[in-house]
Amino acid sequence: MMVTFKRKHWRLFSVGVLFALVELLSFLLSKRPLGSSRGYAVVGSIIEYVFFPEHAKTVQYWNAYEPVIEWTMAVIVGIVSGSMFSSVYSGEFKLSVVPQMWKTSKGPSVTKRLFWAFVGGMMVGFGSRLAMGCTLGMLISGVVQLAPAGFIFMMSLWMGGMLMTVLFYHVRTITLHRG
Repeated sequence: MMVTFKRKHWRLFSVGVLFALVELLSFLLSKRPLGSSRGYAVVGSIIEYVFFPEHAKTVQYWNAYEPVIEWTMAVIVGIVSGSMFSSVYSGEFKLSVVPQMWKTSKGPSVTKRLFWAFVGGMMVGFGSRLAMGCTLGMLISGVVQLAPAGFIFMMSLWMGGMLMTVLFYHVRTITLHRG
C-alpha cells in the first residue's frame, strides 16, 4: 500500500474509486456533495465581521447563509496539506515560484508570474461564486453523480484549459502522453 503513495502517477481507476468513496462519505456525513468554495467565502465573512462588523450585518448573503466554520474549511485544509504530503512523499516536491514552462514562454520574472497567478485565481474564485459552486463541486461531485452538467463542465473546463494554454503560452501543438 505504501508503494502506491510513492508513485508519481496513480492509476486512473483507483483514483476514481477513491473520489467516489470520499463523495459518498460527504453525502453520508453532511447530506451535501463535496465542495470548497463556500469555505473561502466564510473566511472572508469572518474577516469582515472582525474588521467591519456594521457592514457585515447589512450583507444579504450572510442573512441567508450564516457564516459559520464548517466542514468546507476542513476540505480546504485537506486539499493543501494532502497536496503537500503527496508531493513530498512521492519525491516530486520542488519549491518553485516560476515553473519551467513559464520561464520558457514568459521569462523569469517572479513579479509577472505572481501577478498572473493572482489574476487567474481571482477569476476562478469569482466565477465559482458567481456560479454558486466551485470546480470541485461541479466537476467531481457532478461526474460522480453522473449529472449531465458535470460532464458538460468537465469537457468545457478541458477545452478552455487547452485553448488558454495555446493562447497564453503561444503553444502550437499540445500532445498528451503518459508520464
